[in-house]
Amino acid sequence: MAIDRGQIVDEALVLLNEVGIDKLTTRKLAERLGVQQPALYWHFRNKSALLDAVNSEMLARYHIHRLPAAGEDWVDFTYATARSMRRTLLAVRDGARIAAGTRPSTTDFADAECQLKLYVDAGFTAEEALHISISVARYVVGYVLEEQGERERVAEEEGEDGDLDSELSPFPILAEAFRSLEKEGSINTEQAFERGLRYMVDGMRLSLDAKG
Repeated sequence: MAIDRGQIVDEALVLLNEVGIDKLTTRKLAERLGVQQPALYWHFRNKSALLDAVNSEMLARYHIHRLPAAGEDWVDFTYATARSMRRTLLAVRDGARIAAGTRPSTTDFADAECQLKLYVDAGFTAEEALHISISVARYVVGYVLEEQGERERVAEEEGEDGDLDSELSPFPILAEAFRSLEKEGSINTEQAFERGLRYMVDGMRLSLDAKG
């Protein structure tokens, strides 16, 4: 049975959402596709190469704001692309782990060039623009990594919730801070994400203003 690269990646995404990255194996994938493992190696030399393709497909499907829109300024784009990337990683099981461990494709380089041009046109140097792009991407990946890790833990410990208020009672400042993030008995991760992103953008603005 002949099988193409697109079929493999599509089924890998389905399997990833079912079992997670640790249990996603080429053996299981081959069984799902009804082929022998060597058929996969014709397209992907190993699991890492397969995950690179899965990451590219994940971004292509869900990351709707990878590039600046016509006339969009760098501040609006930074917020929009960070939010879009977070939604993308949350849309796929272990999405942050996939993104953190894969290599960029030629398409990723072309998109990065467009992003950097926006920052350079705003007054940042090419080096500064690259550092901004890397910092924002790694902030999002790291943030979602924590979110998805907590989601897995909550699923495993269902019914074993502790009393956070009691645990924090000896630490009044921390308790007050956590109250501002509480949402229906859990932490408002959306609010925390937005705060962190705003601090980053504010710092970028100050850096640009200092250049005069």
